[in-house]
Amino acid sequence: MKQIINELIQLQDLNFTLEEQRALTSETHLKELEKSIKSLSQDLPKDVYKLFKNLLDHYSTAVVPIAKDTCTGCGMAVPTILAYEVKVGAKLIQCPRCTRILYYRDALPRQLKRIVKLDEKPSAGIARFSSSSLMIPQLNAKTRDEALAEILQLMAGEGFVEKPEALLKAAINRESIVPTAIEHGLAFPHVRGVEGGGLIFALGLKDQGLRFGAPKNRLTKIIFFIVIPLAASAFYLQLITGLMEAFRDVKSRNKLLACKTPEKMWKALNQVTKKTIT
Repeated sequence: MKQIINELIQLQDLNFTLEEQRALTSETHLKELEKSIKSLSQDLPKDVYKLFKNLLDHYSTAVVPIAKDTCTGCGMAVPTILAYEVKVGAKLIQCPRCTRILYYRDALPRQLKRIVKLDEKPSAGIARFSSSSLMIPQLNAKTRDEALAEILQLMAGEGFVEKPEALLKAAINRESIVPTAIEHGLAFPHVRGVEGGGLIFALGLKDQGLRFGAPKNRLTKIIFFIVIPLAASAFYLQLITGLMEAFRDVKSRNKLLACKTPEKMWKALNQVTKKTIT
């Protein structure tokens, strides 16, 4: 059963990746992803795959980890005996409340603080997802992995995430499925499935550009690193769609790249995304 659960997790990741590629208007990897999804779906028992599809009709996630004996999909405390059976992994266990399929994962990385506190009125626009303290005008990194590590260290140093090393490993693994770099020098590396918090991103710039796996080996200059709690998957697709629309214009990209301080970056980001992210 552990093998089936692992295949379901892999299938869910492929479905997420396919939706990302569609949101980024990239045709490069669609056929390859669709082929992988079809092949993996056919390997699963029919009843398990039917359950998986039915759950995806209701939720953005069908398979979720438990954290501290709690379903990370709906927040319900899972009875001790069920939590134990999830950890053992001998059979398929569903959350008694939301019916999502549960699995065990050691030490989920957490978000330590939110952009907007629970008792505060939500900010408008891009301020819901980031802040001036998460802007890097000029990355020191010379490679993709160094850039990811540098951005994550900033997020951890500002108190927004824990275990940056674990998050870096997850981000690199995600890049190995399909690169998140696209046209126009943009990249959207991310980590999905952290515990708690809300959708958050940091932004790093590199005037000279980096090799990030973009089409036709083009250089990447604008890197949005996004941390995505399981419950915020739908918001993530809306966010990157809005960012793509805002930075499709070369004037917008140049305006951001000309910024030399975090404060100027933040001001430019707010101006450019004012109409695309509400």
